[in-house]
Parts: sequence; structure tokens; C-alpha cells
Amino acid sequence: MKNSNPQKQDTFQNQLKTFNKLLTGAKMAKLSSCILVGISIGLVIRARENNLYVMLLLMGVLAIVFFIDKFLSLKDIKQKSYTQTTLVASISKFKTYMSNRKKYEMYFITFWILTLIPTVSIHLDSNVFGVLSVLAYLTFVGVFGYLSYKKTEKEIALLESTMEYELQLQ
Repeated sequence: MKNSNPQKQDTFQNQLKTFNKLLTGAKMAKLSSCILVGISIGLVIRARENNLYVMLLLMGVLAIVFFIDKFLSLKDIKQKSYTQTTLVASISKFKTYMSNRKKYEMYFITFWILTLIPTVSIHLDSNVFGVLSVLAYLTFVGVFGYLSYKKTEKEIALLESTMEYELQLQ
């Protein structure tokens, strides 16, 4: 008599843990986008005497809020309980979610950054060191984001192949 059932359960629990870790990362992306909204609102308060800057910043806020609502929603992916079949379906939905998010995130973030430029340039007083620091920071964030997407794609592919293998064994 084979005693492979505990091993299958451990594998499933590890897959579920990995998937929940991916969901946590997606929630952190949503939190980060909310922080961007907060930054813009803080700058709106600081620049409230200049209507042009306020309108630009509010356009950035609206773009990020739209992005959060349209591309960072996890409501179709979250479930209260998982079986192997529902986990496979959730992984598939998460893969689609990541694909859509990756496709549009850079556009929305770039637009948001463009709405910040006039306000930030006033606070930096066109200081070359300040501008280079901001560009270096944005480059670091962009590279880190790209690497995060690559890591997530690998984890999703590994989860999919493991789940496919497990389902074939059944």
C-alpha cells in the first residue's frame, strides 16, 4: 500500500503557500499605488495656490485610482478554500491578472510621474543633483519592478507545471 497521500498534501500546501505569497505581493502593489495617490494628494495640498499644478496632480491621482480599480483588483482571484482544481483556476486567473497589470502599469506610472514634474521641479529649484537623484531612484524602482515581474512569472510557471503534473498523477 502506497503512502503517497501525505506527500501530495504537503505538495499542495506548498503550492497554496506559494500562491498566497504571490497574492500578498499583488496586495503590496495595490498598497504602493495607494501610497502614490497619497503622495500626489500631499503635493496638491502643498501646491494649492497654483491651479495648473493642482489640476496636473489630480489628473495623476485619477490615473492611479483608475489603474488600481481596473488592473489591481483581486476580487475574482481570492477564494476562501482551495482544492487542486480551484487552485489551478486561481493560478490561471492570477497569470492573466499579472499579464494585464504588466502591460499597462508602466503607462500609468509614467503618466503619474509626468504629472509630478512641474511640482517637483519647483521644490528641487532645478538642482541638477536633485534631478539626477530622482532619475536614479526612478531607474532603480523600474529595474526592481522588472525583476519582480520576471520572478513572479517564473513562480507562476513553476506552480502551473507542478499543478499540471500533480493533476496527471491523479
